[in-house]
This record gives sequence, C-alpha cells and structure tokens, in this order.
Amino acid sequence: MKIAAAFSMAMALGASAAGAALKYTDANTGISFAGYSDDKGLKVGMALPDTPEKDLIMQIVGPAKAGAGWAGFDFSSSMTGKMLLIAWPNGKNVMLSPRIATGYVTPSVYTATDVKLSPIPKGTFVNDTHYSATFLCAGCINKDTFSATDADGVFAYAYSTTPVTTPADPSSALSYHAAGFSGFGMSLADAKSADFAKWAAMADTSAAPPSAPAPSVPGTNLTAPIRTSNTTYDYIVAGGGPAGIIAASRLAESGASVLLVERGHASTFSTGGKALMSWNSSVTQFDVPSMAYYLASSTLDSTQYCADTASQAGCLLGGSGMVNALMFVKPQDADFDDHWPAGWKAADVKAASDRFFEKNPGTDMSSADGKRYDQGAYDVLSSFFKSNGFSSVEPLKEPNKKVDVFAHPPWLIQDHLRGGPVKTYLPAAQAMKGFSMRLNTNVVRAVRQASWTSGIEVQNEDGSREIINVKPKTGKVILAAGALSTPRILFYSGIGPESEIKKVPSTVTMTNSSRIDLPVGKGVQDHTILTVSMKTKQPMKSLKSTAFTAPSQTDIDLFAQGSGVLTQAGQRLNFWTSVKSPSDGKTRFIQGTCNSPADDEVKLKVYLTHGLTSSADLGLDATGKITELQGTPWLDTKGDVEAIQVFFDRLVKMTAKPNSTLSIKMKDGSAAPANLTGAALYADVKSSQASGSHWVRSARMGLDDGRKANGSAVVDTNTKVYGTDNLFVVDASMHADLPTGNTQAIVMVAAEHAAAKILALGGAAGNGTAAAPCKKLRRRRSCASSAGPAAHRRHMHRGLVLSPHMKA
Repeated sequence: MKIAAAFSMAMALGASAAGAALKYTDANTGISFAGYSDDKGLKVGMALPDTPEKDLIMQIVGPAKAGAGWAGFDFSSSMTGKMLLIAWPNGKNVMLSPRIATGYVTPSVYTATDVKLSPIPKGTFVNDTHYSATFLCAGCINKDTFSATDADGVFAYAYSTTPVTTPADPSSALSYHAAGFSGFGMSLADAKSADFAKWAAMADTSAAPPSAPAPSVPGTNLTAPIRTSNTTYDYIVAGGGPAGIIAASRLAESGASVLLVERGHASTFSTGGKALMSWNSSVTQFDVPSMAYYLASSTLDSTQYCADTASQAGCLLGGSGMVNALMFVKPQDADFDDHWPAGWKAADVKAASDRFFEKNPGTDMSSADGKRYDQGAYDVLSSFFKSNGFSSVEPLKEPNKKVDVFAHPPWLIQDHLRGGPVKTYLPAAQAMKGFSMRLNTNVVRAVRQASWTSGIEVQNEDGSREIINVKPKTGKVILAAGALSTPRILFYSGIGPESEIKKVPSTVTMTNSSRIDLPVGKGVQDHTILTVSMKTKQPMKSLKSTAFTAPSQTDIDLFAQGSGVLTQAGQRLNFWTSVKSPSDGKTRFIQGTCNSPADDEVKLKVYLTHGLTSSADLGLDATGKITELQGTPWLDTKGDVEAIQVFFDRLVKMTAKPNSTLSIKMKDGSAAPANLTGAALYADVKSSQASGSHWVRSARMGLDDGRKANGSAVVDTNTKVYGTDNLFVVDASMHADLPTGNTQAIVMVAAEHAAAKILALGGAAGNGTAAAPCKKLRRRRSCASSAGPAAHRRHMHRGLVLSPHMKA
C-alpha cells in the first residue's frame, strides 16, 4: 500500500492517531499556522493570507531519531485527484516533493508548471529528533487542492520512520506509512493572517528544485556490471507470491530443476520471518490471523508492501497472500464461465480446483476449541439479513450460492494460523532436490533474443546484477510477480505498448530484439469498496482494536492452545447478492464483509464484484520506475454506479422496516433521514470509495492474439506470452475476469491449472507456435502424462503441514 492508499484507508477504516487540530506559532520563523499534530511528533500546518488567492505557506514536521523517514500532507481525505506535499531528510537537507494521487494508487510527481515550492530557511532543517520543512507553496490553491473561497477543509497526513527508497531523488518511491496516518477537519479562517506577505518574503524563491539522479528501478542501482550465473534451470519462476509458489512447486514435482525468485524477505516464522509478536516469539505478525486487519498500522515490519506499484501489493515471501485480510471465497462457476476462454471454464479447471482445495480447504471455524468469539456483529447482522429474505450458506461447500445469502466468513486459516502456499506447497518443494529459492532478489527483466527468452536479469540484495539462464531449447521463464509488477517486467523486457517502452529507464539493458507489441496493462479491473456504517437498536458489545494488537494474557494463553479470538480474522459476517443495472441490463454481483468497530455499531464493506464494467490502463509513471493507473477503474460506468445505487435502495428499505434491528448512520454521524434514497446514500458514502486491491487483467489471457488488429490478449490459453517461445505469465495478470469474491482463492486455482498446462507442453517450441516433443527430465517426465491428476495425487501429501509451534 502506498501513501495515497494509506490516506484513503484511514478514512475508510476510521484509523487515527491520538492528536488534535491546533493553532500554533513556529518559534523559528514566527509564522502562525493552523494544522494538526499527533502524540508522536508529527505536525502539519498551513498559513494563508486574509484573502487567499493562489499561494499558501506549509510546515511539515516529522519525527526522526536518526534523520530518517518522510511525512506528507494531503489536501483531501478521499485522495482522488488531489495534490500531496511530501518532505523527508536527505542528510542535513530536507527534500520537498509535490505528488498527485490519480486514485488509490502510488502518487506520481506533481508536474503542474505553475506550482513551485520555495523553502523558508529558518524553518527548514534536520536535527537529532526531527526534521522540519517550512516553505512557500506558490500556485498551490488550485483545482487539485481547494478553492480560495472555501471556509473549511478536510485534510489528512501520513508519515513513516523508514527512509524513502532513494533520499536524494525527489521522485523516490516512498516507504510504507507505518508510523501514522489520519484525516482531520480544519477551519481555514484559523490559518489566515494579515502578516502572510511578510512571511512569504522569507522564502528563498531562487532555490532551484533538487535535481534527480538518473532513474533506476526502485531499490536498485542498475549501474553495476552484470555477471552471468553458471547454473541453469529448467524453469525460473519470477515471484514468490501464491501463484508463483504453486507453479514452482508443481513444476518441481516433475523432477525438473526449478528456481523460485522473490524480491522480498521471509514472512512466516517457519520461513525465517523476523516480525515476531512481542507476546509470542514463535509467530510473526503474518502468522497470526487477528493481525490481518492491523498489518497496515503495525510497526513490526514496514517493508512488507511494495513501494513501486499502483496500489497495495505484498513484497515478501507469500506476496499479497501474506498481507491480505484472509478472505477465502471459493469461486462460483460463473467466475470462470462468463469470460474465460475455452480450456479455462469451470469444468476445465475442476481437477485443478479439487487439488488445490484438498491442500487448502479453508475454514469458517478457526478456533481449536470449536467456539466462535466476538460474535455480536454476526448475531445482529444474521438476524437482519434473515428477516429480509437472505438465507445462511456454507460458502466453501456451496460456492454457487451467491444471491441473497449470508455466512460466517470463509478464511484461509489452517492449523489456527494464516494458511496458504507458504505452508502447504513450499515445504514440499523445498524437500525436492531440483528446487531452489532466492529471497531479496529483484527480477528486473526477462532476457530475450527475438522470440526466445534465455533467462532473467536480477538485482541482488547487495546491489550486484546477475543474469540467470534457463536451459537452452527446453527451459521456460514464468512471470508471477503479481498484476501490478508483472507488467513492469514485461515493459522492461521490450513487451508492451510503445508508449510504455519509451518510459523504461535508460539504465535498464533493453533487449536488442524488436518490441513485441502487446496490450500489456490495458483494461485492468479491481473490485470497488464502499463503507456503510449502521447503528444497532439494541445494545451490542464490540472488542476494541487493542484486543488484537495488545491482547490480554487470557487470549494469549488461548492462542497458545490454537484457540480464541486471535485465531480469527477480522470479519464477522459475509453476504452476497446480485443486481441488474437498468441502463445496460447486465447483472453485477455484490459482496459484503462486515464487522463491528465499536459498541452498538456495525460496518458493512460493500464490494462491487463480478460483472462490473469499469476499467483503466496500467503503465509506468514519468520516471519509468513505478507502475501507475492511467484512469480510474472504480464506478466509472453508469451501469456500475446504478448497481451500487440499486443495492443501497434495497438496504435503505430493509432498515426502514418497523422491525429492523439496524439503522443507517450517515457520514457526519447523524441518523439517516426518512426520505433517504440509494442515490443519496451513495453520494454520502462516496468519499469512502476504496480499492479492493484485487487487480486482474494486466496481461490478459485470450484467444485474440494482441499483436493483431483489435486483439486484446497478452497470453494464450497455455499462459504463454504471444510472440514468445517460452515466456509465461501465471498470476492475476493473466485473469480474464474479476471473480464474485476476493481474488485469493481463484488466483491459486488458476495457478494450479496453469502449472499443469505448462508441464503438458514439454520442451520449448522453436518458433513460438508449436510445442516440442516431450522430453525426460531427471527422474520424472515433464510431459502431460506425468502432470495429470494421478501424478498430482501421488505427490500431494508430500507437503509438510506445519503445526504452530506456539508458546506463550
């Protein structure tokens, strides 16, 4: 998650740090500010003239014991289309960087020519305890901030104590905002002063903006010489997320030599993760189910999120499967049948699905003692939905029931800890002679010679560059870096639209082959989330967040036995339904995940899912270092907005019934008016709109070869990139459609199916079209006969299921 998503999440989840709005006079400059400070040393302030026009003065103060970190001010709470002002220390200097958030995405550098940041020297410094940036922001009252006539403003801040990726680069990627983030309201009258012109004259307007060094891949230095590894592999899998681990494990079962490369660090305790819980030194924050809702604000690890992607993504072993909220929604048949090509329909993937769910069954009962904890929200909501025609289902057993149903949440929890391929596939793969894994190794590009991919270029943790090759004629490279990172690897490999290839940094060694013109990044989709708060009409108790982040000894002791509230994720009830949009007649599905953030209150996170039509393109930012959205893929079509409004109409009517146990709470805390409509409720909660971070289709699979006129597919039904002999994509990038629920389960089912298809190809083709004859590899064969269900069943139980080694 990036700074932009951080701010929006603060609003959506109600996150805040202890602090207050304030008026203060800065002792160093004498400037009077109105702003906000928290209890950890963060302070932001604004000064305005009596009659605002275009200019303002800002102060951003960030705590930094070692002169590290960054702090940012946001001109809104909803983020979309608003400017951000970021400051961080670079040695004894302070860097200033204006950014723009085009959505819930990584903020790019703000390039409007009429905006200039000029430091006020007396208020700009770095010392042993904090750094301060005080500056004139000329041209900053504009369409991307606020109006000069506004009486009030709703703003936000976020900050981190972890250094930015490249402190000397004003366009640097930002580290995660683990130190704090929140929104606040402010009267702009409190910021006005007749002394503004005197203060503005203190600014050094002659100071040139800091120059950026030559662009480089975030976190890397692509100026080191490249060496070539002496070891070659049958398969190289780039990306150690859920899909990559599954693909690498299944490929290794064939007896082939497989290298799995992950850019991040170890995650779980069993893999050597270091983010240990203070109350239990044998589990990390990624193991404990109750922490799934609180990873974004945890200070145990501030490097688990990618710093160079257009939205939240996990950059650690297990990928986004280690940082998600553990929702495990088994796909309904329509999720494959509606838009996936032949060979990928529900019936086609059933065998793969069965193999996957046998190893990863999921659960709605995660506590070993057979009890469900903190069930106030479920009791209230289940009664509410049942009285309005919804029925109770078991979604892991009845995946095709997705209309007017509710359930205890299905979670990917196994043995009372976070489950998934890191626990169920990886140990078995590591026991195989031909399997190797490298962490903290960033894949920069696939190395191509015309249609043949000879290997990958990586940047190692020490900054060295290396080319690792696959075996000549038969080897294969599989990209599994995720829907937001795989496109960058393709762009850096000379594959994609010309507009994006041109942005690739000059320090990247591009292939000397011609570009393969494919629609990489075109038409990506994501679930949209809107949050509705509701009040209970009868008293209901809810656990405070500290019950999960600073648990009691009783709960710690229960967890040591595999039981209690700490073995549960944060959701308390799920519901599903569908609506038909009036304008286009298309059916769109709705998912809800619900919990209780406070006594007598429940929160519904309403997702628009399968059937939505909004999309946007994904490309590189101006530096070529970060993937960014080129448009907004959330509620961007009339039919999608109608779907939400139709469902909200129904929700309003449900709460208006005389026997309703719930009432809608408006954004300002007031009760819903008697004449509330679905359209009015949508308008009220629209500022809570957030990304589901469930990205798909950035390298879409299809039969329509994207190299041809009107072709939209990047990979074929074997997941092979069109125009290549042996380059594949196995992650959410290749998905042809958004599923009804969270993407976690369907991504892994698809990876199982993809691995079998790749194995069935045998040796690599010579011309990018025909498969070579099957060839023996070591003890087993890499042919279809050895990759079928029987072979998978034979090796399925070789995976070691690690029981939690828990101690209080």
